Amino acid sequence: MYQPNIRNSSLYLVIFLWGLVPALWGLIPGSAFVPEVRSVYESSLLSANPEYEAEPDTPLPEGLGHPFRNYQIFKEHFCEALSFGDIERHLVSYQDSPSRFKAVVNVLAGYEYKAQSDTDYGFWYKGWNFYARQGERLKLKSRWYNGAYFGDLDAAETDELIDGYFKRSLSRIQLDNLSGSLSYGSDAYTLALGRGRFQIAPSISGSIILNDRVNDYGYILAEGKVGDFSLSFLHGSLMADSTYKAFDNPILNDRHYPDKYIAVHLLNYRPSQIWELYAGESVVYGNRSIDINYLLPNSFWRAVEHNQWDRDNVLIFTGFMHRPKPGFRFYGQLAIDEFSYGKIFTNWWGNKYALQGGWNYEHTLGSAGLEITAIRPYTYGHFMAHTTYSHDGRLLGYPEGANLLNISFENQLKAGSYIDWVLKAGYSYQGSEGADWHINYHDVFAGQISSAEVKWFAGDKNHIYSLANALKIPIFAHHQLLIGQQSKYQDEWDHRFFGAWQFWF
Repeated sequence: MYQPNIRNSSLYLVIFLWGLVPALWGLIPGSAFVPEVRSVYESSLLSANPEYEAEPDTPLPEGLGHPFRNYQIFKEHFCEALSFGDIERHLVSYQDSPSRFKAVVNVLAGYEYKAQSDTDYGFWYKGWNFYARQGERLKLKSRWYNGAYFGDLDAAETDELIDGYFKRSLSRIQLDNLSGSLSYGSDAYTLALGRGRFQIAPSISGSIILNDRVNDYGYILAEGKVGDFSLSFLHGSLMADSTYKAFDNPILNDRHYPDKYIAVHLLNYRPSQIWELYAGESVVYGNRSIDINYLLPNSFWRAVEHNQWDRDNVLIFTGFMHRPKPGFRFYGQLAIDEFSYGKIFTNWWGNKYALQGGWNYEHTLGSAGLEITAIRPYTYGHFMAHTTYSHDGRLLGYPEGANLLNISFENQLKAGSYIDWVLKAGYSYQGSEGADWHINYHDVFAGQISSAEVKWFAGDKNHIYSLANALKIPIFAHHQLLIGQQSKYQDEWDHRFFGAWQFWF
């Protein structure tokens, strides 16, 4: 029987600690945190969610592998970096067959350029990817990158990658990002600690329940499956969107962000391969320590929130997935932010809810999808910095806000491993009243919270059209290019163009 020695144990401990601080690829099959339908459109080679990346499956040499062992191995690595074909090597790898441990480290670097009207800017970056596993149950993963924007810095501040902290000087904007996880589990359960972001429910335009177009956040996650049922739980540490004035010194107030958390639980029932039903709740709370009430995944959190004097922000949701034949999916979901049984069929402003439904078809050359979303005014809004349904300045709900009707279409075509073309088109009809989730509705409806009414598409009405294309082109085994455009019409056309190159090994 194999007995690990102290040297091997020390190595495992070092790698364990390295991966612990910082995505998650050890979830149960059909996990609620890996949506079966999601957008594949990218305007940046760094925008894809690392949570959905597959584990490297290339064979690894026994022991420590790297390109500097001898001249012949270095030449093989160098030639692969500048050649076409499949990926066969990594920068650094380690495999210990007796203990079934393996790890891979790769570096990445790249440049992205974006232009709009008479402005443009570029982004240089470098980073690493790290994967490790012990057997089939203990898995680790992390991704880090650091870079700087040059050019029109005002335009650069609107870039999708700047979704949280950044540092601006006279000539550049510096940015870094970290995601990763430690997970332990099997096909029946998962326990995980990490930093990442998730989409709940199928969607191509953005989930109405929880979308992943935000900065990463720390989380604990648990998921279990028994027969046709599965129970999923997530608790995350968020960043509040603004500070509280608590000190006389304004410098201290600039850093006085209240604690903010999100908790999500979801029960899924899959009686057959054709039908899937689910229901759950999410709650945003803060300005206090972690609330034990929201660590219990099998309770009714709406009742818990009432018994804590209605100070938190609860969202109730339900949905379905129907697969009538291979490749075809029909789905729908309903999210209820707030309602009153006695006023549910009135225009009371507090009837806040969102509806979303769609169709998706996967085929050998890619996929196609059509989706419709409708959201009542003031949905997702709240009245305190630590209870808005948001994270670090971005909405956790539907990315386009509320008081709208949106129709989205997305089509992906692949030409083998040579090119990946994604076309995305959309139309939104949106009213200005209650569209912005920043609004404090206690200010808007002061003195008439229980009686004020608002109709669909209230306020200034906007017709918004969008069209986007992206071509991802692998060049050589370890390089890829991305080129595309984004066009939006609201009163007048706004066109953006982008190009990106990335190398990793």
